[in-house]
Amino acid sequence: MSPSRSEALDQRAAQVAALAAFLLIANQVASRAVRDTLFLSAFQVRSLPLMLAAAAIAAVTGAELLALALARRSPARVVPATATLSALLFAAWWGVGLLAPRAAALLVYLHVSAFGGALVSGFWSLVNERFDPHTARRVVARIGTGATAGGMAGGALVWLCAQLLPVSATLLVLVALGLAAAWLLPRSRAGEREAQAPAPAAPIGIAVLLRKPHLRNVALLVLLGVFTETLLDFEFKAQASERFVSGSPLLGAFAAFHTLMGLLSLSLQAAFTRTALRQLGIAGTLALRPLFTALSSLAGVFAPRLATATLARGAHESLTNSLFRSAYELLYTPVPEAEKRRVKAVVDVSIDKAGALLASAVIALVLALAPVSAASLLFALACLVSLAALALSPTLHRGYVRTLEESLLAGRVRLDGLEAIDHTTQVTLAQTGGLERDALLRQIALLRGEEPSLSAEAAPDRSTLDALRQLRSGQPAAVRTLLHAIPEPEPVHVAALLPLLANDDLMPDVVRALRRAAPRVTGQLVDALLDTSVDPVVRRRVPRVLKACPTLRAAQGLQAALDDPAYDVRAAAAAALAAIHERSAAVSITREEVLVRVRRELDSGETVERQIPQLFALLSLVLERSPLQIAWAAMKGHDRRLHGTALEYLANVLPEDIVRRLRSCFGATTWPEPPLRRPVAEVADELRTSAVGLQIEHPPWRESGETG
Repeated sequence: MSPSRSEALDQRAAQVAALAAFLLIANQVASRAVRDTLFLSAFQVRSLPLMLAAAAIAAVTGAELLALALARRSPARVVPATATLSALLFAAWWGVGLLAPRAAALLVYLHVSAFGGALVSGFWSLVNERFDPHTARRVVARIGTGATAGGMAGGALVWLCAQLLPVSATLLVLVALGLAAAWLLPRSRAGEREAQAPAPAAPIGIAVLLRKPHLRNVALLVLLGVFTETLLDFEFKAQASERFVSGSPLLGAFAAFHTLMGLLSLSLQAAFTRTALRQLGIAGTLALRPLFTALSSLAGVFAPRLATATLARGAHESLTNSLFRSAYELLYTPVPEAEKRRVKAVVDVSIDKAGALLASAVIALVLALAPVSAASLLFALACLVSLAALALSPTLHRGYVRTLEESLLAGRVRLDGLEAIDHTTQVTLAQTGGLERDALLRQIALLRGEEPSLSAEAAPDRSTLDALRQLRSGQPAAVRTLLHAIPEPEPVHVAALLPLLANDDLMPDVVRALRRAAPRVTGQLVDALLDTSVDPVVRRRVPRVLKACPTLRAAQGLQAALDDPAYDVRAAAAAALAAIHERSAAVSITREEVLVRVRRELDSGETVERQIPQLFALLSLVLERSPLQIAWAAMKGHDRRLHGTALEYLANVLPEDIVRRLRSCFGATTWPEPPLRRPVAEVADELRTSAVGLQIEHPPWRESGETG
């Protein structure tokens, strides 16, 4: 697939995903308004705390069932099926409502709680599977905009339905939205890359959560926030049910509220998020939600009515969906990806619902003990809990900075200063730069066989020293035993492993070990690749490690090595870069840059046998892979007709001077010139058709990458 067609498919998939997000969130917002209206129309508001607790349990159950399904099937199969099931169940509850309205109200409440969050989570899993990380950065904002617009549209649609239809009939509108989303979801997979085997299930992240102070504070922040939200949500619904008549008027009120909150959230996100993160930092931006929630709740203490309940609930929700959400996601920056997935699953589901359950119990207790002054007491409690969350902000700031420094220095996370939006992360990156350089100097000293000078704080423990001695012994049996005992080498191990790449006997084992650590030690590997004082054998074998690490940093290091003075290093780097380009979008190089390097290699004086794989590896970075591979095989074969088609293809996609010299490399100086140019696509199709039955060899970048 050509790069242009791949990009077109990505753009189309992103557009479909944005529309699917629009429908899913519209469905979720509309269903929440219908859920609350049906319940409060059928039951007294005193029953709501018990229903909130049941809803929290249903939400946890739905999330767990979805996780089990995703462990056995891909999101591309599970999510559309779940959306279809949800839509059909809404139709079933509509039928139940014709005979038993109260039972239907209970079923709809539990249904929305169980399916709502699970479907949204599954949708984002589908997006993450469809797009590689590089492409995801470009399209996720568009998909998020579709989701935000869906929130506003869902509220507006329900408001319109409240004016025209009975509340129960609105369930049929939810059926239509759900089926439309289910129909669109599989179409967001257009041009999907080959799926990788699912990773083994990771152990639950509660152990990681308990032993990390920073993550414990994050969990506490979520718990306090959900506790406050549940209190204010109850009070808002209680005040609304007293003010509006049950049925369509109440549904219209809820719909108008959700529409307004969607519009306000979008405005805050667009206008203030980046400014707040830059000026206030992460903790300061997080503090805005509890600050405004506490102030608006304080107003509710003295005037517990619908206006103050709407103000407090609206302040909390609009800030949650805009400024708070952007800062909250950044709190996980210091956490490695493997740990992050486990911890976020615990915090976003278990801790979140634990807060809702606790708040439901408190509401029920307050209603039982002080029914007359319950509204003022709940507002006061929301104010106090918000102030507690506000007081947590300085602790979160210190914990974030300390954890980020430790993770950066240990190589557990890698950050690009240009991608850091918030002031806190930018300062931390700048302050840890000197310490990272000191660590790098020690690692380079080990690489060169020197004894590094270590301070008392930086000195490794005895087990690390024993491992380094074992590695530096170079004895194959001892090295293999150690590598078997180390699941993933640490940066200090990598410094001792790199010289062993020159050992032909140990090289395969060392390459496998380094590949396991490559995402965390990419900088070390790139430094060794580009350092001309390192053993040339080591330098030309480092690309074998980097080609298994399809990241932007690895690709940039390999691209810099394309200009190395040593031909073997250039050839290995081109081979690895082409292998990465084949699997990801991390490689960014222009056609002009490639052609300059191709001309330079043609002038290098190397033998034709060494030149050809290097040249085709470079060309594969900017030309369509399939026709280029066929042209490679055709030029090495004996079919003169296929030779001519291959030459015509190359003449269509390359400058004349390069084509002429390539023909010379293949001994084609006496062949006739290709005919008049035809469209590239036509020649490429003929090349594919003519190559039926041709034995296609491995791509040339694999050949050049495995030499020496």
